[in-house]
Amino acid sequence: MKNYNGEIQRSPNVPVSDALRSTSDEVRMLAGSAADLQSLIGNLVVAGAFGGSQSIYELQNLDRLCQHLDAVADFLDGLSDGALPGWKVDVATAAKTIKLADVAQRLTGQTADSRNTTGEFEDFDSWPMPR
Repeated sequence: MKNYNGEIQRSPNVPVSDALRSTSDEVRMLAGSAADLQSLIGNLVVAGAFGGSQSIYELQNLDRLCQHLDAVADFLDGLSDGALPGWKVDVATAAKTIKLADVAQRLTGQTADSRNTTGEFEDFDSWPMPR
Protein backbone atom coordinates (compact mmCIF):
# COMPACT_ATOMS: atom_id res chain seq x y z
CA MET A 1 0.00 0.00 0.00
CA LYS A 2 1.34 3.49 -0.87
CA ASN A 3 0.71 6.71 0.99
CA TYR A 4 -0.03 10.08 -0.61
CA ASN A 5 3.71 10.70 -1.21
CA GLY A 6 4.00 7.50 -3.23
CA GLU A 7 6.07 5.80 -0.52
CA ILE A 8 5.32 2.28 0.58
CA GLN A 9 3.23 2.44 3.73
CA ARG A 10 3.68 -0.33 6.24
CA SER A 11 0.49 -1.92 7.48
CA PRO A 12 -0.16 -1.18 11.15
CA ASN A 13 -1.35 -4.78 11.56
CA VAL A 14 1.65 -6.93 12.39
CA PRO A 15 1.93 -10.46 13.70
CA VAL A 16 1.47 -10.67 17.46
CA SER A 17 4.77 -12.54 17.68
CA ASP A 18 6.61 -9.55 16.17
CA ALA A 19 4.91 -7.09 18.53
CA LEU A 20 5.75 -9.28 21.53
CA ARG A 21 9.36 -9.67 20.39
CA SER A 22 9.74 -5.88 19.98
CA THR A 23 8.27 -5.35 23.42
CA SER A 24 10.60 -7.97 24.86
CA ASP A 25 13.59 -6.24 23.27
CA GLU A 26 12.46 -2.92 24.76
CA VAL A 27 12.09 -4.42 28.24
CA ARG A 28 15.51 -6.07 27.89
CA MET A 29 16.99 -2.68 27.00
CA LEU A 30 15.46 -1.26 30.19
CA ALA A 31 16.98 -4.12 32.17
CA GLY A 32 20.37 -3.25 30.70
CA SER A 33 19.94 0.39 31.69
CA ALA A 34 18.97 -0.64 35.21
CA ALA A 35 22.04 -2.90 35.38
CA ASP A 36 24.22 0.04 34.32
CA LEU A 37 22.70 2.09 37.15
CA GLN A 38 23.38 -0.78 39.50
CA SER A 39 27.06 -0.69 38.53
CA LEU A 40 27.21 3.08 38.99
CA ILE A 41 25.58 2.87 42.41
CA GLY A 42 27.92 0.02 43.35
CA ASN A 43 30.86 2.31 42.60
CA LEU A 44 29.28 5.04 44.73
CA VAL A 45 28.83 2.57 47.60
CA VAL A 46 32.49 1.54 47.37
CA ALA A 47 33.46 5.23 47.38
CA GLY A 48 31.51 5.71 50.60
CA ALA A 49 28.71 7.83 49.13
CA PHE A 50 26.07 5.69 50.82
CA GLY A 51 26.33 5.10 54.51
CA GLY A 52 24.69 2.52 56.68
CA SER A 53 23.25 -0.90 56.05
CA GLN A 54 19.73 0.47 55.48
CA SER A 55 20.87 2.27 52.31
CA ILE A 56 22.55 -0.86 51.00
CA TYR A 57 19.46 -2.91 51.82
CA GLU A 58 17.30 -0.44 49.86
CA LEU A 59 19.72 -0.66 46.92
CA GLN A 60 18.86 -4.34 46.63
CA ASN A 61 15.58 -3.16 45.12
CA LEU A 62 17.54 -2.15 42.03
CA ASP A 63 18.84 -5.69 41.67
CA ARG A 64 15.27 -6.96 42.06
CA LEU A 65 14.17 -4.52 39.35
CA CYS A 66 16.83 -5.85 36.95
CA GLN A 67 15.77 -9.44 37.60
CA HIS A 68 12.09 -8.56 37.23
CA LEU A 69 12.62 -6.79 33.90
CA ASP A 70 14.62 -9.74 32.56
CA ALA A 71 11.87 -12.13 33.69
CA VAL A 72 9.17 -10.08 31.93
CA ALA A 73 11.29 -9.98 28.76
CA ASP A 74 11.73 -13.77 28.92
CA PHE A 75 7.97 -14.19 29.35
CA LEU A 76 7.26 -11.96 26.35
CA ASP A 77 9.75 -13.99 24.27
CA GLY A 78 7.94 -17.16 25.33
CA LEU A 79 4.59 -15.68 24.31
CA SER A 80 6.08 -14.59 21.00
CA ASP A 81 7.33 -18.11 20.29
CA GLY A 82 3.87 -19.52 20.95
CA ALA A 83 1.79 -16.94 19.06
CA LEU A 84 -0.05 -18.25 16.04
CA PRO A 85 1.18 -16.79 12.73
CA GLY A 86 -2.27 -15.51 11.75
CA TRP A 87 -2.73 -13.39 14.86
CA LYS A 88 -2.29 -9.69 14.09
CA VAL A 89 -2.41 -6.50 16.14
CA ASP A 90 -2.58 -2.83 15.19
CA VAL A 91 0.69 -1.46 16.56
CA ALA A 92 0.12 2.03 15.14
CA THR A 93 -2.99 2.57 17.25
CA ALA A 94 -1.28 1.15 20.32
CA ALA A 95 1.77 3.38 19.74
CA LYS A 96 -0.39 6.51 19.88
CA THR A 97 -0.60 6.02 23.65
CA ILE A 98 3.20 6.21 24.03
CA LYS A 99 4.59 9.61 24.94
CA LEU A 100 8.22 8.83 24.01
CA ALA A 101 8.66 8.97 20.22
CA ASP A 102 11.78 6.81 20.10
CA VAL A 103 10.07 4.05 22.09
CA ALA A 104 7.00 4.21 19.84
CA GLN A 105 9.22 3.99 16.78
CA ARG A 106 11.08 0.94 18.06
CA LEU A 107 7.88 -0.82 19.10
CA THR A 108 6.24 -0.21 15.72
CA GLY A 109 9.32 -1.30 13.79
CA GLN A 110 10.03 2.03 12.14
CA THR A 111 13.50 2.26 10.69
CA ALA A 112 15.96 5.11 11.08
CA ASP A 113 15.06 6.30 7.56
CA SER A 114 11.37 6.68 8.42
CA ARG A 115 11.85 8.42 11.77
CA ASN A 116 11.38 12.10 12.39
CA THR A 117 14.91 13.32 12.98
CA THR A 118 14.05 16.69 14.49
CA GLY A 119 15.52 17.56 17.83
CA GLU A 120 18.98 17.16 19.24
CA PHE A 121 20.65 14.33 21.07
CA GLU A 122 22.93 15.02 24.02
CA ASP A 123 25.21 12.03 24.45
CA PHE A 124 27.02 13.30 27.55
CA ASP A 125 30.52 12.81 26.11
CA SER A 126 31.93 14.83 28.98
CA TRP A 127 30.26 12.69 31.65
CA PRO A 128 31.24 12.52 34.45
CA MET A 129 31.69 16.23 34.83
CA PRO A 130 35.30 17.26 35.52
CA ARG A 131 36.04 18.36 39.06
